[in-house]
Amino acid sequence: MGCCPIASTRVGSKSIRNSNPAEHRNPKQQERGRTDDLTDEERLELDNECFPGNKFDEKLAKDAPLDEIISKYSKPPKIKSMKEIHNKNDSFMIQPFEYDQNVPDTKPKPINYGSPYTDRCDGLHLVMPCSPTYMSVDHKPLWPHIYGLIAHLKEKCDKGDANYGDLKATIDACSGVPRNMDSLNKLVTELYSDNHFKQFMSTTLSKMCELVLYLDKIWTQPPPLLPRKTNCSVTMSQRQAACLLACSFFCLFQPRNHSKGYENYQHVNFDGLFEAGPSTKIEKLRCILHYFHRITEKMPTGVITFQRFVLEKKDFPQWPSINEPLSDLYLTTDKRIEDIPNTLQVDFANEYIGGGVLGGGCVQEEIRFVICPEMLVSLLLCERMEKNECIYLIGCERFSSYKGYANTFQFDSDYRDQTPKDHWGRKWCHLVAMDAVYFNDPPIQYHPKEIERELLKAYTSFLPQSADEDSYFAIATGNWGCGAFNGDRQLKAIIQLMAASAARRPIIYAAFGDKKLVASFAYIYEELKTHQVKVADLFYMLREYNGQRKRPSVFKYLLERMKSIEIETTNF
Repeated sequence: MGCCPIASTRVGSKSIRNSNPAEHRNPKQQERGRTDDLTDEERLELDNECFPGNKFDEKLAKDAPLDEIISKYSKPPKIKSMKEIHNKNDSFMIQPFEYDQNVPDTKPKPINYGSPYTDRCDGLHLVMPCSPTYMSVDHKPLWPHIYGLIAHLKEKCDKGDANYGDLKATIDACSGVPRNMDSLNKLVTELYSDNHFKQFMSTTLSKMCELVLYLDKIWTQPPPLLPRKTNCSVTMSQRQAACLLACSFFCLFQPRNHSKGYENYQHVNFDGLFEAGPSTKIEKLRCILHYFHRITEKMPTGVITFQRFVLEKKDFPQWPSINEPLSDLYLTTDKRIEDIPNTLQVDFANEYIGGGVLGGGCVQEEIRFVICPEMLVSLLLCERMEKNECIYLIGCERFSSYKGYANTFQFDSDYRDQTPKDHWGRKWCHLVAMDAVYFNDPPIQYHPKEIERELLKAYTSFLPQSADEDSYFAIATGNWGCGAFNGDRQLKAIIQLMAASAARRPIIYAAFGDKKLVASFAYIYEELKTHQVKVADLFYMLREYNGQRKRPSVFKYLLERMKSIEIETTNF
């Protein structure tokens, strides 16, 4: 694939950085004659002239190279024992725990197990429903009232007398607000079979109530929040996560839109998901209720971590001086990101983590969070992300399979997650939430400032968390920030390739079903490698691209740029 290597045609830094007259034109002149009105799809169509045949190279879909990079990191990254962690910003909600695969059902115990609940009303910790500071409008503690309502519902469930009306009445009474719950109503009373309805109302719902009633035993103190501009983490058991999600189901957390200090945090109760709306709301509820069925049938005994990472300004990459070669690239159109093990899987996140998962949203991030509902706990803890921040979700289990996407999304079936665990008992599943910019005016994304913002976000997210060799496992990503965010797929592919290369990690690009993009990306990658293009070279090429009077697709421009350098070098 591509031209034969020609040693003398290497793209040198000097030729790339100084040979484009477009940089010296007046900005208003640069606006004339551009092809910014073309859609992303139209740009890809134009690439037919650029990439011979534009066919997906089936060699890239074979398992050999992909299996090779995956098998290299089949064991979870090494970590210190919990007892060795003394950083005050790393909080453990469980007693020091070490997973033993020979005794897999050993349960982590809450920190200060057996002690009374200790509240932390300091603005730095989550306000729990059992907190004495959680007051009604007439300044009375709400927990005794909530406890009585949930206990009464559990009693009806255990007797087999509970119906949907009892569930709705309990949620309304707990939150003090009558709620539209048409989506939940339709799922439970119309779409569930009689046996499924009976099982949910008598068994699953009873055990969900039990999780709430034991809140101050499962949680002996509230978890810390993970605010902006801090490097911090919180580790908890899967049971503790289930307890918090049961509270969200019953809408027990304070509404955050009226709470001082929570303006930049997500809404966390499930009321928005219960409301009438598109059919995808019902399908997301199917996934979440299936999760509750599974964990109340047999509570998992694993551990999960939510970690916020901020890259300090002094560590920002200086792109013009990064002379790293391009990382290894593996391309696939038949795998989804969540199906590629032993990798850092990318969540195409909203700056408010979870995006519209508890509303009408139903694309990559929202889907991932409902098939792995423990990820929803991050909405409770994580403040909006800054440009130099990302959030890691480590160890979350998957419970559902699905089919479709966006408005065709549907719960498909039960999923049994066989992912191995690390020494803490966390699934070998590392997800990084990284938010792209939403471009209301798509041509803006080619401006150097916007490109540097996306490069910084990707680099922050791709940096290994330690210097150990086993921390350099591959990144599984795809069309990040495209679709609803209006990102140019080719530009975002190059940005992620640059960031992964600067972080010295291989990249697995899973553009599910997008054979046209993968074919073009494969072709241009081979050309970049043939010409020994470095990260800094690509940075200057993208800056030049913004100055073009007639802007072709990104891939086509890069190809033409390399050919022009080749001609210049040959003539010289």
